[in-house]
Amino acid sequence: MKINISARRLIAGAISLFIPAVFASPASAFVNEVRGGFYAHDMFGPAHESDGLDLTGEIVFDTPSFLAWAFNPRPRLGGTLNTNGDTSLAYIDPFGWTIDLGESPFFIDASLGAAIHDGRIHGSRTGQNQYGCRWNFHETLSLGYRVAPNLSILTGIEHISYAVFCSVNDGLTNIGMRVGYSF
Repeated sequence: MKINISARRLIAGAISLFIPAVFASPASAFVNEVRGGFYAHDMFGPAHESDGLDLTGEIVFDTPSFLAWAFNPRPRLGGTLNTNGDTSLAYIDPFGWTIDLGESPFFIDASLGAAIHDGRIHGSRTGQNQYGCRWNFHETLSLGYRVAPNLSILTGIEHISYAVFCSVNDGLTNIGMRVGYSF
């Protein structure tokens, strides 16, 4: 696999992957969980940008009191870095929920927010998506399994698109696995 990473993407990826470690100290009581893993890039896009691997990192925060009305979501901050030089993104999802499936160790995790990406906005090129806007909606859906009280494995999907607010919308859909550590 060819790895073509510009300095800008390398810096953005390092920040998105290592910020969770910085904030995960006991002094940061507002951090609830950190997650990291890998995605297969652009599995369903019309251009299918690459066969590259995405590295992903995410911080999951405690529910702020002003969002308690929305069924106690846990906001998230994260990023996805494409190792093949295609679209990378950073996101903030103020609405994120983890729903336990009864007494089993399985759970469903979903989130909704906004992402900024470095992909093409206009102008089609073979093998590259166009997104219409620099900012897009960001959604995730995962099935998780608690291996231990503080350790979980999630398999899921990440998607960005603008809905109907810009002129084109190829969207981006990544599928993969992450590991989560909760505090």
